[in-house]
Amino acid sequence: MDEGDDYGTGGLMDDPEDYYPSTPPPTQQVFTMGSGREIVLNLVGHSPTEAHHLWNGAKIVSDYFEEDPTRVRGKTVLELGAASGLPSLVAGIFGAKKVVMTDFPDPDIVMTMQKNINACDEAFEPRGHIAKTIDAVGFVWGGDPVPLIARLSPEGDGGAGSAATGRRFDVLILADLLFRHSEHGALVKTMRETMEISRHSAAYVFFTSYRPWKKDLDMGFFDVAREAGFEVEQVLEKKLEKPLFENDPGDLDVQKTVKGFVVRWPEGV
Repeated sequence: MDEGDDYGTGGLMDDPEDYYPSTPPPTQQVFTMGSGREIVLNLVGHSPTEAHHLWNGAKIVSDYFEEDPTRVRGKTVLELGAASGLPSLVAGIFGAKKVVMTDFPDPDIVMTMQKNINACDEAFEPRGHIAKTIDAVGFVWGGDPVPLIARLSPEGDGGAGSAATGRRFDVLILADLLFRHSEHGALVKTMRETMEISRHSAAYVFFTSYRPWKKDLDMGFFDVAREAGFEVEQVLEKKLEKPLFENDPGDLDVQKTVKGFVVRWPEGV
């Protein structure tokens, strides 16, 4: 049979041009800091990893850093599941020593994160500081941490510097990731392998239970963290004026509430 033979159907079996919905175009959102300064954020048009949303957890943990910049100033920072990378940008603005912004290694997502880094660098003085401080990297939770840790080396030498000396990240950011219940183990594995083994390091885990009937499953992340040897402390609970997603089912108060936790290594590590 010839590949071009359609048995006289005249193209009847061809998909119409509008059969598959087109991918939504990229979007922009503006985040206003407590100081009144604005950060313009680019988002992919759609992503199966939900990177096309500016999540409430990302907004509130960014506010949390602005309220006390010493939480990130002079420190090395790793963000997991960054999407737009808002908390990473805020950490860079407030003086983080080095920031590695990561999300699923999809070219569009990584390119969008880099676009936000470039735009923030243009908007905030001194010019060049944000671009030099923040890297956008594709990463799968639970994967090999060496390429991430290598970013802490001035040469970014693939692990011959920071990875060899044992230096890790002082701060981790996990904003609205807990709804992926099957990935809790992978997230904790990455925390164990990338967070500086010190009482002074911290993972900031901020989230909303967008599906209220699964909030216990969301909270199960902290059981996994405790089993892995971490200590967990709740540091924030804030009810917003409205939920991120309108007309979703479930308890509206739960959907409007952002909770913030700090996960640390125990005393004496």
